[in-house]
Amino acid sequence: MNTIEYGQGAVNNTIGWGQGAKVGGSSFSNTKSILLDGVDDFVNIGTTSLGITTAISVSAWVKIPTSNTGGAAPNIQVIIAEDPTTSSQRNWNLFWRGTGSNYFAWVIHHTNLSISSVVTTGVTPNDGNWHHLLGTFDGTTNANGIKLYLDGVLSVQGTAGSTGINSFSSSEPVIGAVTGGSQWRFEGNIDEVAVWNSDQSANASAIYNSGVPNDIASLSPLSWWRCGDGDTAPTLTDNGSGGNNGTMNNFSTFSTDVPT
Repeated sequence: MNTIEYGQGAVNNTIGWGQGAKVGGSSFSNTKSILLDGVDDFVNIGTTSLGITTAISVSAWVKIPTSNTGGAAPNIQVIIAEDPTTSSQRNWNLFWRGTGSNYFAWVIHHTNLSISSVVTTGVTPNDGNWHHLLGTFDGTTNANGIKLYLDGVLSVQGTAGSTGINSFSSSEPVIGAVTGGSQWRFEGNIDEVAVWNSDQSANASAIYNSGVPNDIASLSPLSWWRCGDGDTAPTLTDNGSGGNNGTMNNFSTFSTDVPT
């Protein structure tokens, strides 16, 4: 197993609330999530990368129990990633890190194999509460082009060292583990996971929706897995435009614990 030390990036504690796009509908409800055991549970998404090479945004709701300290060294647990931990095949990763670190992280691997990353400070990921994460990257080296929002608020931002995103074709996305599902498995609940091939920074507060998952169909996600709602195990239906259904591995039931 590789031990990875990701850089923190620049921190900006200024909260900027942009109106963004109006999303949501009266008929939308969220009643289910997936509960992963941190041992062998994960969701694999097809067999190939989503193919995102420029701008990207990744959104997810997570609930990490206080008893979860991040697992075995390096105490990293993946929320969703295209990352087999092999250097030339790593694309992007949204994860949390436990013992001795205690942060959420958003990492981009560029086409030149350099890395840009940002990590949260002053938060406790494994507090037993639901949290929303939105990682964005505008695909450029413009100032503060990579951002990580926590619960609708800009938590950290930085300037990428290179443009573009590595898109190794066989590095398929996985929810709750690295590509292939072999390690860094997540323990806790995950809900309403979405990926865009665009920068959704302007819509951070709308996606967070004051702590209640929102209908994001009008934001045209490339892929959107509702993690139980409208799904029949073991399939997590892709409600985005990509048609990238997920398959539950080593678990088959849904949890009724959801963000409220």
